[in-house]
Amino acid sequence: LTQLLCKDPDQRLGCCGGGAQEVKEHPLFRHINFKRLEAGMLDPPFKPDPQAIYCKDVLDIEQFSTVKGVELEQTDSDFYRKIATGCVSIPWQDEMIETDCFKELSEVPMDGPVPPDLDWRGLPSPEPKKGLLQRLFSRQDCCGNCSDSEDEPTRL
Repeated sequence: LTQLLCKDPDQRLGCCGGGAQEVKEHPLFRHINFKRLEAGMLDPPFKPDPQAIYCKDVLDIEQFSTVKGVELEQTDSDFYRKIATGCVSIPWQDEMIETDCFKELSEVPMDGPVPPDLDWRGLPSPEPKKGLLQRLFSRQDCCGNCSDSEDEPTRL
């Protein structure tokens, strides 16, 4: 991951002539089916809330907004200061970067094995989804509320 985050583009993974293919072939991403991902068939691990504001300051919204030229008054600033923007505080981020406490989590040896917590090969495959006809006409297990007596048959 440090290769993706490298500030120097000449050293950054995917910027050295190989492009996206270079990133896709990295050992960390070898278990991702990129064709299914590009087709939208894989669920992302994180979906941002479209109603949430992901910025450190309300003034940063103008970078992404189509509305331009709005001037905020002091009452607006007081109001927006009370809104939780969903952002992690910048001093906390700086401390994380300076202490390198994330380093042990993000380093994967280039040619070595993938750490066990990142290896998805051991996970069981999800059961395939049943089609509509299969769900309608397959034999269902009894819920326990059915009666098999001839006086009151509740199953067909």
